[in-house]
Amino acid sequence: MTPPPVPPDDVVRVMHVVFAFHPGGMELGVLKLVNGLDPRTVRSAVCSTRPARELGSLLAPHVPLFELRRRDGNDPRLVWQLYRLFRRERPHIVHTHAWGTLVEGLVAARLAGVPAVVHGEHGTLQLRRRQRLVQRWCWSRVDCLLSVSTRLAERMAHDVGFPPDRVRTIHNGVELSRFTGQPSRADARAALGLPTDAPVVGALGRLVAVKDHATLLDAAARLVRHGLNLFVIIAGEGPLRQATEERAAALGIADRVRLLGHRRDVETVLGAVDVFVLPSRSEGLNNTILEAMAAGLPVVATHVGGADEMVMDGVTGLLVPPGSDEPLATALRRLCDDRGLAADLGRAGRARVEREFDLVKTVQKYERLYCMLARERGCVDAPFHPSLDTVARIRSAGDQ
Repeated sequence: MTPPPVPPDDVVRVMHVVFAFHPGGMELGVLKLVNGLDPRTVRSAVCSTRPARELGSLLAPHVPLFELRRRDGNDPRLVWQLYRLFRRERPHIVHTHAWGTLVEGLVAARLAGVPAVVHGEHGTLQLRRRQRLVQRWCWSRVDCLLSVSTRLAERMAHDVGFPPDRVRTIHNGVELSRFTGQPSRADARAALGLPTDAPVVGALGRLVAVKDHATLLDAAARLVRHGLNLFVIIAGEGPLRQATEERAAALGIADRVRLLGHRRDVETVLGAVDVFVLPSRSEGLNNTILEAMAAGLPVVATHVGGADEMVMDGVTGLLVPPGSDEPLATALRRLCDDRGLAADLGRAGRARVEREFDLVKTVQKYERLYCMLARERGCVDAPFHPSLDTVARIRSAGDQ
C-alpha cells in the first residue's frame, strides 16, 4: 500500500541504513556526515539493523537512531521491520550503505513508497556470481548509486559489470580543524606509554583480515632484526585481536607492539606517530589516510582501492604492493631514517587534504545531492543554498 502523498516541505528527510552502527571506517563516515549536515536543510536519521554500540552516543542531538534486531544470515523479517520504520518516519530519501543493507533496504523502501533511494558502496564488493547479479539488479533500481572513490567506481564497473556512467563519486572528507593544534609528540607518547626517542609507526583500523595487520607485524619484525629500534601502535578493535597478539609474540616483538583498542582520541594516537601505515588488502577511500595526512604525517599505504587518489607516491607518501612485508619494510625504513623526507611528505599531505578532501566540501556535496533528488520528486520547495556555518556545526557535532 502506498502512503498518502506528503505535502512539499522545506526540509529533506533522509534515513541512513547501516548493517551495524559499530566503530568502523564506513560507519564513522556516516557519523561525520549526519552530524555535519545542516538540520535546517537536511534532517538526518540513522537506522542500524543490529543494536548499535558506542557510536550511537556520538550522534548529534538532532539525529535520531533506530536500532533493529536483525538475525544472522538472511532475515526476511528485516524487510518488514524496515518497511514499518519507513512508513512511520516517512523519509523523503533512504540511503543504504554497502552490501549488508542493499537488498532489504531497497525492497522495503519501494514497498513503503519512499520517493528516492540512494545506495553507497564503501570499498568491499561481493564478487560471487549470484552476488554480482544481485548487485547489478539492485544498483540499477536505485535513484543514485555512489562510490567513495574513482578506483572503487572503476571496480564496480569492471568486476560487477555495471555501467560506469551510472556511478557517481563523492570522496570522503576529513575534519581539518580536529588536527590543528593537536597534542605535542612528547605529551602524546607519554599518554600512550611510548619511548620518546624511538621511531613509532602507527595504524588505525579494525582488527580484521582485510586490514592485514599481520603483514605490518612481519615488516616490523624484519626491521627489528636489522637493528631498527621500532615500535608499532595499532588503534582499533576486532575479532583478530588475540591472533594479532599471538603473531607479535611469535615474531619476538610483543614488547614493541601496542594494541590500543578503539580510541576516540585519534589526535593523540597520530600525535605519537612518526609514520602512518595502511597495510590493507582492499579499501574504498580510507578515512584514516586522510586523518593522518591532516595530522601532517607521511603515509605508507598499500596500492589498493582509492589509495592513489589520496597518496601521491613520493610526494605525500609512499605506495607499496599489498600482502608483501619486504617492500613495506623498505618504505618504513626509508622514512624512519630520512626525517627530512618524512617531514616534507607530511607537509605536502596536509596541503593536499586542505585542497581536495575537506569534510565541509564533502558534506555540502551530499546536501546538494539530497536536495536535488527531493526537489525532483516534489518533496521540497526550497532550493539548495550551501550553509555558511558548516565548519562550526561540524566542529560542534564532533564534540558530542
